[in-house]
Amino acid sequence: MAAIDNFDDVGRLSDDELRTLLEEGRPEQRVWAIWALALRSADAGELGRRDEPDAGVRRNLAVVLAGHGQLELLVALARRDPAPEVRAAATQLIARFAIDGKLSPSLVVERAADAAPVRMAVLGTAFAGAPSWLAEIAVQLLEDGDPDVRYEAFEALVRIGDHGRALMWLEEAPESEARLVLMRWTARGRVHACAELLARASRRLRRLLIESVRVADWQSLEPAIGDEVTLVRALARRDPNVFEQMPTAALIRATLRAPDDAWLAMVRDRLAHLDIPDPQLDIVLHDLRELCVRQIGEADTALHELRRNGRNVEFEIAALEDRRIVLENTLEHASRLLVH
Repeated sequence: MAAIDNFDDVGRLSDDELRTLLEEGRPEQRVWAIWALALRSADAGELGRRDEPDAGVRRNLAVVLAGHGQLELLVALARRDPAPEVRAAATQLIARFAIDGKLSPSLVVERAADAAPVRMAVLGTAFAGAPSWLAEIAVQLLEDGDPDVRYEAFEALVRIGDHGRALMWLEEAPESEARLVLMRWTARGRVHACAELLARASRRLRRLLIESVRVADWQSLEPAIGDEVTLVRALARRDPNVFEQMPTAALIRATLRAPDDAWLAMVRDRLAHLDIPDPQLDIVLHDLRELCVRQIGEADTALHELRRNGRNVEFEIAALEDRRIVLENTLEHASRLLVH
C-alpha cells in the first residue's frame, strides 16, 4: 500500500485497502478511511463535502451512517475515531440499535469501557423499559472513577426505574458526593419528584435533600419530610415560613411526636383560627386531645409535688403553670373542632 499522508491519498485505494487502513492505520488514517467508505456508499450523497472532515462533521457522519443503515461503518467510527466526542455520538446510536435488537449488546458493553464522554453517552440512552444489560452497565458505572459518570449512572437507573439500586448507592455515597448528586438531580424543577422517591430513604439522606435543594419549601419537600420533627426543623432553617405552609394535620402529627411547649403553642394558635370542623382532622384531633389530657394530668401531679416538697421552685412552678394553660387551650380548641 502506498504512503497515506493526507485525505486525498485514500481516493485511489480500493474498498479492501480502506478497510485494512481502518483496522491498522494511524488515528487520522482511520478517520480518512471511514469518511472515504461513507462517501462511496450509494446512500451517503447528502454528506456533501469531499475534503477531510472535522470532528463536528464526523458527528454528523454518525447520524448519516445510522440513518442509512451503514452499521459496520458506524461501529468503526465508534471504535476508531480519535475524538472522544465523535466516538460518543456514534456509540449513542449503536446503543439505540442494540436496544432495538439490531446490534449486539456486547458492542455497547465494549464501548462502556471507553473515555468518560463515551461512557456517559451509553448511559444517556437508558430510559424506562431499557433492557437488563443496559441497567447492569449503569450499575457497574456507579463505581466509575469519574464523578460525572457516577452521577449519570445514578440518573440512568432512576430513569430505568431501578430505584432500589440507585438509592442504595446514594445512601452509601460520601456526604459530599451525595449533596452534589441531590443538587444536580433537583436542579430542573424536579424537587417534588425527588422527594417522593426519597420518601422511604434514611433520615440522613432526606435531611441532605432538604439542605441541598436550591429553593426549599414545604410543598415540594413534604413527601420526604412527613411528620419527622427533625426534618421539619431542618427545613425551618432554610425557610422560616415553613410552619405557616404546613397543613394543620401535618403540624399536629409532628407535635404528637415532639410535644414540647413551642410545638403545642403553634398548634394552639393554628386551631384558634379554625372556625369550621374538618372531618379530615378527626383522627389527629382525637390523638391530640388524648395527649393534652394525659399531659395535663402529669402537670398537675408535678405541680402538687413541687408545692408540697419544694423550696425556691417558683420558676419551675410558673413554667409548669404556663404549660398547663397551653395544654388546656389546645384541648379546648381540639374538642371544639371535633365532628361528633
